[in-house]
Amino acid sequence: MKKILICILLCTCIAVNAQDEPAVSIIEKIKQANAEYTSITSDFTQTKHLSFMNEDVVSNGKFFYSKPNRLLMKYEQPAGDLMLINNDQLVMIAAGKYTKASTRTSAKARTMRNILSSCLQGDASMIDDVKISGEETADSYVITAELTKKGRNKNISKVVLHYDKSDLTLSVMRMEERDGSYTVYKLMNKALNQPVDAGVFKAPKK
Repeated sequence: MKKILICILLCTCIAVNAQDEPAVSIIEKIKQANAEYTSITSDFTQTKHLSFMNEDVVSNGKFFYSKPNRLLMKYEQPAGDLMLINNDQLVMIAAGKYTKASTRTSAKARTMRNILSSCLQGDASMIDDVKISGEETADSYVITAELTKKGRNKNISKVVLHYDKSDLTLSVMRMEERDGSYTVYKLMNKALNQPVDAGVFKAPKK
């Protein structure tokens, strides 16, 4: 009976490892490729679906990223909006409302920074408390990071990432929320390893 139990446990472990293997190998491939990139600039579109609204809200603008923790999404529509991450600082302007937080003291800001930085570096396994799966499509590698109850912040429950097979950089990121709402970001016309002036990531005054 003891031998049978051991065999069952071994088979279970083998099955789990086989299930995880695609995600592990895909992440490793993506991570190695992104290690060569120090910056990304691009156009972006944002599609926000709210569970209580019939129509999606579509925005667009310019995207700037510099390793490891500097990111700016500067909206052209609606003009004046932005999301900025500069190391420990997170600043958001939406509909004229200015919000500033520190990742040192705000768990929500820290989670957002860690998710974005990890995804752009091609290593979703860096996100705390997630269950990761991976698959391959005709033109992309798709990584799904499902936040566990422990790792889940107030809103985000799952992040789905598409990496272009052409250069293995992030092209689509979908953030799903617990209430059924979601936001999809698409990066287009990407330029890699181009100099990005540090002044781009300077927080605007309130």
